[in-house]
Amino acid sequence: MRKGFDRRVRSLGLTRPQWRVLVYVMQNEGLSQSMLARAMDIERAPVGQLLRALEALRLVRRVRSSADQREWLIYGGEGSRDMMPQLVEAASWLRGVYFQGLTRSEEQMLHRILERMRSNLSYELER
Repeated sequence: MRKGFDRRVRSLGLTRPQWRVLVYVMQNEGLSQSMLARAMDIERAPVGQLLRALEALRLVRRVRSSADQREWLIYGGEGSRDMMPQLVEAASWLRGVYFQGLTRSEEQMLHRILERMRSNLSYELER
């Protein structure tokens, strides 16, 4: 399924981790780099590398926090808004494939179960 999605967005020149971070940033602008890493369950260093690559493509921009000069806040860049319709279209296709044959209730239950599993794992790893 991911390969199908990748084929649909290949023309955009993004890797799978890059488009995941870009979409998350666009849906949650103004997060700090640390908060973004935690929210996406990715270590800070790889997130920093992904953001540098996206920044070079002018898809994100990092702005110093006025509250803490050591912190960077992440926003969509000038090219990101033009790219979002293609990413949304590809994500809608992928979502349709993933949830094909499931009722809305089953889909919601699956989300709750997966979130609980992720939470359990995060708790155990942080102990």
